[in-house]
This record gives sequence, C-alpha cells and structure tokens, in this order.
Amino acid sequence: MEVLYFVERRLNQARIKHLTSLAGKFPEFRVTQNPQDATLWVAQESNCEEVIEFLVKKKKVSGNTIAENKKLVDISWFIGCMKEKKLMDIQPSQLLKRKLDVDDGPSTKKSRDSGDEVGIKTTVSMYACQRCTPLNHFNKKLTDALEILEEHALFRGDANAEARALAFRRGSATLKAHPKEIVCEEDLKNLPYIGLNNSAKAGHCKMVAMEILSEGFSDEVEDVLNGSFYKSMKLFTGIFGIGPQTARKWYHDLGMRTLEDVKGKNISLTYEQSLGMEHYDDLNTPIKLEEAECIIKMVEKACNEVCDELTMTLVGGFRRGKSQGHDLDLFISHPEDGKEKGKLVLIIEKLKEHFIYTGRKMDVGNNLNKGNFASSTMDNFEKCFSIFKFNKSWLNSNLEGKAEWKAVRLDLIVVPSHQFAYALLGWTGTKHFEREIRRYARTEMKIVLTSHGMHSLDTKQNFPAETEEEIFQKLQLEYRAPSERCC
Repeated sequence: MEVLYFVERRLNQARIKHLTSLAGKFPEFRVTQNPQDATLWVAQESNCEEVIEFLVKKKKVSGNTIAENKKLVDISWFIGCMKEKKLMDIQPSQLLKRKLDVDDGPSTKKSRDSGDEVGIKTTVSMYACQRCTPLNHFNKKLTDALEILEEHALFRGDANAEARALAFRRGSATLKAHPKEIVCEEDLKNLPYIGLNNSAKAGHCKMVAMEILSEGFSDEVEDVLNGSFYKSMKLFTGIFGIGPQTARKWYHDLGMRTLEDVKGKNISLTYEQSLGMEHYDDLNTPIKLEEAECIIKMVEKACNEVCDELTMTLVGGFRRGKSQGHDLDLFISHPEDGKEKGKLVLIIEKLKEHFIYTGRKMDVGNNLNKGNFASSTMDNFEKCFSIFKFNKSWLNSNLEGKAEWKAVRLDLIVVPSHQFAYALLGWTGTKHFEREIRRYARTEMKIVLTSHGMHSLDTKQNFPAETEEEIFQKLQLEYRAPSERCC
C-alpha cells in the first residue's frame, strides 16, 4: 500500500478533496493529511526544493527535513494509476526533479547575447487553450478597448455581429497571453488575430491597438462609450432575465433609454425580470471573495445534512483566482454515480429561508448513459439558477440581528461522478477558453468535447477521464491550471 500526501502547492482544497475521493476507491492507496506519515508526496508543477520550501513555510515539516525517505512524484503518476485502475510503477520521468536538474535541462531561454527576454517564445499559438493566459496581464488598456467593441457588436445583433465580436475577443485573448507590455507596432507583428493575419477583422484590432499606443485612446471606443445605445444596452442587459434581444426591442421599438423609462412604461415583465428590477443594484454589485466563502460554507453544511458523502466544488471565475465575480457557481456531486439524483431539491429545502428565487432547470444530464452524451456544447446538468439572500451580519458581527442583506446570484449544478472532470473543465475557463479548447479538439484532433465527455468524430469512441489533466493529455495539450485559463 502507498500512503499519499497531496501537496497543496498548486492544488486547491476542492481538487485535493476530489483526488482523495478517487484514491479511496482503491485498496492500494491511503491518503493522509500529515506529510510525515506518507510514503509518497504527490505534487503538481513543482520541483523538490519548491515542495520542501512550501511545506516548511506551512509548518508541515521542519526545516531540517530531507526527503530521502520520501518519494516526491508528479501528479501525472497518480492520474496514470487512476486511468489503469491499479498501482503503477513510478517512472523516472514522474519523479520530481531537483532545481539544479531543472535549470540545466532544456528550456525556452534565449542566449543572453541575443537581447531577447528569458522564456519568451517567438511563436504564438492560434488557439487560446494552448497559451498561458493569467488573470492579471500586461495589456489591460488594449484588451479593455477590444472587449468594449466586442460587447457593442453583440449588442447590435446584426448579421455579422457574432463574427465581429469573436474577432475582437480573439485579439483581446492574444494580448492577454502576451508575456510583456505592448509598446509599439513591432510588438504586434507576429501576434495571431492582430498582426499575423491579413484579414480585415485582424486589421481592425491592430488599428485600435495602434491608436491607443500613439494617442492614449481610441476614437471608435470613445464614441461607443459615449453613445446612448451602448449606455442603454448596458443598463438593460444588467437586469436579471433580460438579454440583448429584449434590450434592443426596448431601445429601438419602445424608445426607452433608462431604468426609469422601464419603470414608467406599462410593459409586461416576467417574474424573473421583475426581481431583476427590484434587486438591480445588488445584482450588479460584484460578489466579494469573503462573501462567496460565507455562502460556500452554508451550502456545504446543507449538503452534509442531506448526505454526508456529497461533495461541493467551487467553479467559475473564483476557481480561476478572481477576488470578486458577478455570480457564484458551485458543483454538487457524489462519489458514486446516481446517488447525486434527487439531492438538489433537498438542499434547496434546507436553505429555503435564504432564497429569493430558485429557477430550477431539470435536464437530462443525469439520465445520460455512461459514455453517451449529446454533441451540443450546452450541458444538460440539473441546475438551480437562484437569487440568494446574503446577510451582511455573516461578515460584520455589529449588524447581527439587523435585517441587512443583499441579493446575489448563486448557481448550483449537480454533476454525476463519471462526468465530473469534463464538467469541471467546462465550468472553469472563460467562455472564450471553452470555445477555443472545443475548436481545437474538433479541428486538430477530430474529437467532440463537451461538459459531459468527449468522443471521436470518426469512430464515435468515447474517452472517459477522471481528472482535467487526463483530458488535456488525451488532447495532446499542455495542462493549463485554472488561473491560466483567463482569456
């Protein structure tokens, strides 16, 4: 038997919980919370020194600890064991390297005499899923401008709106992944969807970027921001339950421009839209991380009361490392397939006093046979898209007993165990990352990828996976941590 310790460096608690659940299915493994008790330390994207330094800093081991009696292995070994459903021999390539070995090995470093910056590659992939796109990048002024133009194109909704919006998003995603600040036209030269393509759409992105670099602003972007159409569409689509199509109708057909116009006109609103108007300010105020953590604890408590084997996993923007977001997305699952069914309604019942609205969506996701799933990119999980009462006293004890709360968006998604890895991938990256990895899978690998699984276009063979890493491996992609999927 191997006693495993999952090193928290680059592995968050939700992921460790999931890996522990997988290990528990096999008698060959036992997971410990104490690194001293383990025979193997399992880490991700780390070398030996980084692991020991991390554990010493966390006071998990003493400063004199030498890992001579421990084997430090990469997470890829554990994933291989799960794939083969047995304890596998550890290959030399799966042992963590010493820092000296890493530094002396192959790298992308340029010669110091070349004048190029260390680690910057001269070629940039056409697919965003092949690039590291961090949450905080060097070109925010340029990307903000392109994303305003993207949003404006979608608001217009004409025949070429989606194509124009996608062009702006692709240009923005390229700039977000660039490892240094863009300061001149030469920096844009070899960048896909900006300087590398000869298309009119790529030229448009480059023109906007060049204008900002030379003048400090873009006339086109300023015109959009100051126009009544964009301002009104931003207001209207900020209403819960209102999409661009309804917002355009209000603007063009009914001549409405402000929220006061919406209130003043005798128009019929759905129940959801009425709630959106009532709680407009709250729902357009970002949820802070500390608020999200309070809600997570409440939902987790309710899950444990319903069934102590239920697992809850944070997904969406907060999993990518954001400090605030427009909503909170949580997965609910069970280690044994089928036992997650019927639990959502019980969890909602436990928390009913905290809900303003629970828009449950009972789909066919749980009825999909193992290995069979729709080719659509839309998923079919059982969901609850809710408006939740966040009591401000949960963070500020001075407000205890006072009815001070705000409305927040909370989405609960029920995921069967055998589809968990694919769902986690599908609900973690930005919309563009998910679109790109599915485009890559279909175009380069002839594979259909969804949040339920993936299969070959040619043979219809299904590819089960236990972890996100395994999915990346099957697609022959370098693994990207959640914090690197922010395109």
